[in-house]
Amino acid sequence: MNVNKVKDKKRFDEVIRAKNNEKLDIWYSLKDLVELKGISYRSLKNMVKEVYANYSEQGSIYKKGRRYYIKYTLLDAFELKQPRKYTVYSYPWKSNISYTTVDKYDYKYHQQIVNEITGATPEVNYLYVTELDKSERNHVHIMADYEPKYIEPIINSILGKYLDGTQNYRLYCEPVHNRACSINYLMKNPQ
Repeated sequence: MNVNKVKDKKRFDEVIRAKNNEKLDIWYSLKDLVELKGISYRSLKNMVKEVYANYSEQGSIYKKGRRYYIKYTLLDAFELKQPRKYTVYSYPWKSNISYTTVDKYDYKYHQQIVNEITGATPEVNYLYVTELDKSERNHVHIMADYEPKYIEPIINSILGKYLDGTQNYRLYCEPVHNRACSINYLMKNPQ
């Protein structure tokens, strides 16, 4: 029985390592994380040993000499129980939202829609970006610090008002599963 668990663990680690190799190749040192996460170097040094023990077999973290290198997908493993300050990577984002339209609208039109969304929910903090897709159509990515079940109906009603019904846009509103990956995706190609 123990042998099967070891084999399963090795097989799992191999699958994760293969998937990680297919993703973006962004690596950070502990010094980089100080700025990204708003955590002191000393706290990171205390956390890194446990993270290394859990994820080194998967290829998400490695050690070269006395330095650790952490893949961007693993940034959420470095969290303080009570953060002293927030950065965009350490803020407790809860919703990952995107919408795209059937027709092509300019940047200012999407900005007006985002302004309407933020005005309708002043208690919610947002991080957003408008970008062009391959067909030169603007679409919007938004991160919010409220649950999707609260925000989605509000965004749906505003989009319905501006875009004449649900057949003219597609809305994606899901919980954030990995903050670092969501932030990197949001920042990939802003307009």
